[in-house]
Amino acid sequence: MNCFGRSLGHRIADILLILLIFGIALIGAGFPGIRLEASPAGNRIDAVSSASVILKQPSGEYIVVINQALHPNEEKLSAWRDFFEGREIPVIFEDISCVVGASDSTGYEMARSFQSRLPENQMRIRTENPALMLSKADYGKFDVLLLSKEAADVYNVSELYDEDGYIIIHAGS
Repeated sequence: MNCFGRSLGHRIADILLILLIFGIALIGAGFPGIRLEASPAGNRIDAVSSASVILKQPSGEYIVVINQALHPNEEKLSAWRDFFEGREIPVIFEDISCVVGASDSTGYEMARSFQSRLPENQMRIRTENPALMLSKADYGKFDVLLLSKEAADVYNVSELYDEDGYIIIHAGS
């Protein structure tokens, strides 16, 4: 009888393990009748059918420097200028790369706010060490620099790039 008890216990454990494995797979696959959503309507929301969320513009002042050499088309350059000044713009069929100082968290928040107003992957945000960022900028190796007013004042950005070839936009409140 002792051998029969062990055999029965082993079979029950095997059956429970199989049910557990298949049960998790069925729940994850959305098997009819098994719901994990907390939505009252029972509808799933995915990235395609949901509306994109535009992030609120953080408070504060910001400096945006656009490298004109990388934007030879005056119409697109004007549209980017309007965009960074906060105006509504038509769709621009041009990608843009924005560099933000690694220690400038408010500048990064502003860049994320701008990015949320554009179609997916149109604006790439890169953070860099401020000294390295400005060193590259001296040689025109940037598309757009975005800094908070405080960071721009520390690095004298308005004075460094106040010349032909760059557009400086003072934005924010």
